[in-house]
Amino acid sequence: MKHSSFKCKMAASLISMALLSAPVASFPSFASDSDEPIKIGIFMTFTGSNAAGGQMEFEGIQAAQNARPEVLGRKVEFVIADNKSDDVESVTAAASLVSANCPIVLGSPGSSYCIAAAPTFEAAGIPVITTTATNPLVTQGNECYFRPCYSDNFQGAAMAQFAAKDLGAKTVGIITDITDTYCIGARKYFVDTFGEENVVADVRYNKGDQDFSAQINAIREADPDVVFCPTQYTEAALIQMQAHQMGYYPQFLAIDSWEVQAMIDIAGKDTEGALFTCFFVAGDEPNETVQKYLDDYDAMFPGQSPKGSGTALGYDAYNIALDAIEKAGTTDSAALIKALEENEFTCVTGQIKFDEEHDAIKDSAYIKTIKDGQFVYYALAQLDTE
Repeated sequence: MKHSSFKCKMAASLISMALLSAPVASFPSFASDSDEPIKIGIFMTFTGSNAAGGQMEFEGIQAAQNARPEVLGRKVEFVIADNKSDDVESVTAAASLVSANCPIVLGSPGSSYCIAAAPTFEAAGIPVITTTATNPLVTQGNECYFRPCYSDNFQGAAMAQFAAKDLGAKTVGIITDITDTYCIGARKYFVDTFGEENVVADVRYNKGDQDFSAQINAIREADPDVVFCPTQYTEAALIQMQAHQMGYYPQFLAIDSWEVQAMIDIAGKDTEGALFTCFFVAGDEPNETVQKYLDDYDAMFPGQSPKGSGTALGYDAYNIALDAIEKAGTTDSAALIKALEENEFTCVTGQIKFDEEHDAIKDSAYIKTIKDGQFVYYALAQLDTE
């Protein structure tokens, strides 16, 4: 076991705003064989700049709960905590879930929000399944955090190798949000593999910026083979739109944060042809686990399709949590951590076994593109570690 010190639209039709804004009531501990419902904490970006990502993940969690509403003979209920896509609010949200005596927590997208909340969860000894938080610091040195998706050091390196080997790129321009831990980390891991000497333009911006013309001009003048843009989907939409308005049509490369329908809704045809890593592809002939996920999603949201990989990971996170509760035979948080560490889980996104850092062991990343306004599979990027 690792050292415990820490180093390192909205689903309004589904959750009322009153629920999101109301203080979370305190509930008794669930370590006993009580008949009380089991409370699972939902630490999520329901509002703020990453609200679409939070909605996407929570839909997967809801579909899973709808299909599997009980564990150990007890009903599962959610305690909702909106971190508002903000680091400070994340600490408050985490504290509310600790006060509610949730034995396990799911969420959130946004690595910086998870990193901010980590000491609160760790001090309480509550395990957290982080869904799509990809920065390595989320789990590094933290006994309580578990990551079912791959991390930025993996996907950044995989995209860099894909750019060089599959696309034949020799030079790259990079646009980075210097205020976002996720973006900074992704840039570092891409460059570590692609080579600093091959970066011909390296421009920065601050979260909330709206005008990217100066950054786009700097990259266009350097004329790189590809443009790597590890940004959140809101800025990604604006960058692509403004580049095309300026008559510049580079091959944009990104990572998982671009697989959000809101980006296409904002930028439309300007997103066509972008390439980015993602966590999940259903495939033309889904296996039994994937087909059940698709059926469960349809049962919860009839006539709709999952909005992206984050939905699948939300579904996986819920089922991993319930599997851990079943294997532990209790809702004692320490027992749940042990169950998460010692077992392998059959998931929509593949078999998941957590390593010593509590990261899922992965060896490949999917690449998707946008074609005719849809996210579609493009290639499989397998990381060459030699």
